[in-house]
Amino acid sequence: MNYLVKQVVLGSVIGLMGMGLSGCGGAGVTPEHQKQVDQHAQMNTQVGMFAQGSGINTLNYTLGFPIPVNSVVFYEDINSKQLSFSYNDKRYYLRNNPRYSKTNMDQMMDRYFGTEKVDLSKFTEAEQTAIKSNKAEVGMSKEAVILAIGYPPAHVTPDWKGMDDWKYWKFQRGYAQDTIIYHFKDNKLSSIED
Repeated sequence: MNYLVKQVVLGSVIGLMGMGLSGCGGAGVTPEHQKQVDQHAQMNTQVGMFAQGSGINTLNYTLGFPIPVNSVVFYEDINSKQLSFSYNDKRYYLRNNPRYSKTNMDQMMDRYFGTEKVDLSKFTEAEQTAIKSNKAEVGMSKEAVILAIGYPPAHVTPDWKGMDDWKYWKFQRGYAQDTIIYHFKDNKLSSIED
């Protein structure tokens, strides 16, 4: 075989190997996650989230159409930047922004979706009601707030377990003053600065 043909064949083999490792569309997820997407797997949301139109961003805006924890969804498609899923016969696009979420696509999928429902029985009745309504209310534990409204953006709250002030943005294209800060004391939400 001449040199040029060898280079083309070698390049093709390397390209195919890369595709096999990264999943369809260059999503860069594990084979298990890719299989779930390819099979349009039924999943359960692991945190509450808010959609603005059909878009959801891992910056985690706190206004919009609420999708509560334990909602049944179906994976639709994935690429290196977003995962689409259907909920109540509508398609939504969860876009990962690693700069703000500090997660890759696999970590994002594990945070937002799971095969099992989240056990809410360990929370108080008031916390369970708030979680199911996508609301953070004074007196809730940090974990309950996460389940109700999702994780705070990691670029401003890098250690949600150890930090007592969590900052969220209200909506897309908002400005610095369009934030909500949740203040915790002794692992309980003590006040909300809106």
